[in-house]
Amino acid sequence: MIGTPAFQEAFETAQHSIFRLETLQYYAGDPNFDRFEAGEAWQDTDSKRHWVDLVRRRAGQSVVMQRVHVVTEPWTDYVRFELTWSYPPNVEAGEDVRIITAAAPWTGPDFWMFDDQQLWLMSYDPAGVLTGVEDATASSTTLRACLTRKAQALAVSAPLRAVCPAS
Repeated sequence: MIGTPAFQEAFETAQHSIFRLETLQYYAGDPNFDRFEAGEAWQDTDSKRHWVDLVRRRAGQSVVMQRVHVVTEPWTDYVRFELTWSYPPNVEAGEDVRIITAAAPWTGPDFWMFDDQQLWLMSYDPAGVLTGVEDATASSTTLRACLTRKAQALAVSAPLRAVCPAS
């Protein structure tokens, strides 16, 4: 589990939507990435099971769960891992995973947004290690900027299966 209890609670209390914007080409910490690189088989993990169960439950409660990942070409090994291994179970559980293929990485923060009202900014070090989760809900300027970024991302993204049919 990451972030504060309030951040974790937002996944349970969102009434309408949960949105994630990812802009990095690598996020540290998924043990299956090492297995992917080694050509080994997928191994279910507690954290993945927890996420898929959460998606299935919240989608079943009519909460729209969306994720947009901005990827650059050529895909990094990690992006290929996410598109072919990590995201498909999320989609099967009800998460709308979308991809933007960009010539260059997008600037601006990665974030989670709940019901278009609650905003949590994610900070990472250069190696893709999560270093912080900040509640930015009180900053109306930041919230508006991220709402605009969310709308832009959804407008120009494509569903995972359109970008990676094998997923």
